[in-house]
Amino acid sequence: MELLIDTWNVLHQSGVLPAESAGIGISGLNRLIQQSRWRGEKITLVCDGTPSESAASGPRVQTIFTGSTRSADDEIMASVASSSSPRSILVITSDREIISSIRKRGAQQMGSSAFLQALVEDSHIPKSKKVHRPSGLSPKLAQEWKEHFGVDDGTLEELQNTALPEVKHEDSAPDQKPKPKKERTDNRDEPDLPADILEEARRLLEE
Repeated sequence: MELLIDTWNVLHQSGVLPAESAGIGISGLNRLIQQSRWRGEKITLVCDGTPSESAASGPRVQTIFTGSTRSADDEIMASVASSSSPRSILVITSDREIISSIRKRGAQQMGSSAFLQALVEDSHIPKSKKVHRPSGLSPKLAQEWKEHFGVDDGTLEELQNTALPEVKHEDSAPDQKPKPKKERTDNRDEPDLPADILEEARRLLEE
């Protein structure tokens, strides 16, 4: 199989490569390819513009710069059109014009983002090299924080997966019912009957 790669279209995809691999350039892209499921295949990196020192080369790798009068899109479509076995060509691009043209010729196609994602998966980047950092810290400060407290990635993942205990605040405690007021104890010296009735009773006794 031959891979025809719309190089700038692939390299301009964002949010796929890990931060440490951003801006890899042509040579970096080729290194990822040589670590992937496509290593050993014939690779043609097609680029707009003039030759660059970062061009990739190898026994089965070539970089084509189309110059100022021809676009990479035209080069890819022309290569597929002139091929005697277009079904053996896999074109890597997300350009709609290229996709429409090469599919009519029977060539295979894969989107640029999907291709990059496959390269990331095939590169087997160790999980230990991925930075898990507390929110709000830069990667540098997060690393210093982990080294200072002796916290590794496994510990951070365990903490993230552990539910925090529920904290009860005093303000959120249920309101307590006020204690009932003690009933006033009756004074035995105080009369149980109204004063006017007692006064009438005294008057009758005196008679």
